[in-house]
Amino acid sequence: MLRADVENIAEHLQPGHATEGNQPGIALAFGGGAAPGWAHIGVLRALEEAQIPIKMIAGTSIGALVGGCYLAGKLDELEEFARSLTPRRIVGFLDLSLRGAGLISGYKLAERMEEHMGNVRIEHLPKPLVCVSTEISSGHEIWLSQGPLIDAMRASYALPGIFEPVKIGNRVLVDGALVNPVPVSVCRAFEADAVVAVNLSSDSFGRGTVVRNASTEFGDVVTFPGKASAKERKALSRLGKTLGITGVMVDAFNIIQDRISRSRLAGDPPDISLRPAVGEIGLADFHRADEAIAAGYEATKHQVHRLRALSTARAATDS
Repeated sequence: MLRADVENIAEHLQPGHATEGNQPGIALAFGGGAAPGWAHIGVLRALEEAQIPIKMIAGTSIGALVGGCYLAGKLDELEEFARSLTPRRIVGFLDLSLRGAGLISGYKLAERMEEHMGNVRIEHLPKPLVCVSTEISSGHEIWLSQGPLIDAMRASYALPGIFEPVKIGNRVLVDGALVNPVPVSVCRAFEADAVVAVNLSSDSFGRGTVVRNASTEFGDVVTFPGKASAKERKALSRLGKTLGITGVMVDAFNIIQDRISRSRLAGDPPDISLRPAVGEIGLADFHRADEAIAAGYEATKHQVHRLRALSTARAATDS
């Protein structure tokens, strides 16, 4: 990480709000991933059921949203909201902003959050929370661990080109998944020695590889629509309608996110990695919360014995 990045991060850290020493518990690194990120709710439900304490949460994008709502005591409200979404209701939250820096201003969703968490500040939460964001002008990784909770969550999930960037202080911030999709490193910086990562991309993009001689395998490649035949132009048109501009942007962003995740996790791996089976849930399928939450719950239940052992073993070692 560049020195400039470290200096910019350091001004957001709170030395007095550290993890709880040798008390049992785990630190959660909630990864980004758009609609499949509802799986984080299921993870938290399974941890609550197993009575495994949480010492802190670092979240990127929707991971910051779910983690922030949980620590603010609003997980029930978030889950109810997520499960109530339908394609029609989702459209109602899309306040298009064709003149702004993103297709969606995000104010409608922010107003909904204001109803429940309007006065909540991160430093007043019962456990440490860090929302990871990216400064658009410099590419610095910004860790938000104080200030208004809603602003920090919005900055963390401000997907470039979709949501408008969020200005906090003198910084213009966008989605943290550009720099740290699964923020294990944040938990380590807060001296958390029992770190559990929730990686949402491993089930869909994690098997990505290199395909050689693609042109001979897939047939002729049309690189110039203007030179394509009428049949080829029609096929390209259907493809465009199926994916849509935002679909192409989000899919491309998530491929990048997956590659960054694999690189960063290789250098700083978690103690346990949870991989909810959300590969069949589209990145914009926010109305499929039931499936995503169930996937997160099941992935965590399968690891409960390891999670409990991890949380208690590390505490015993430190005591």
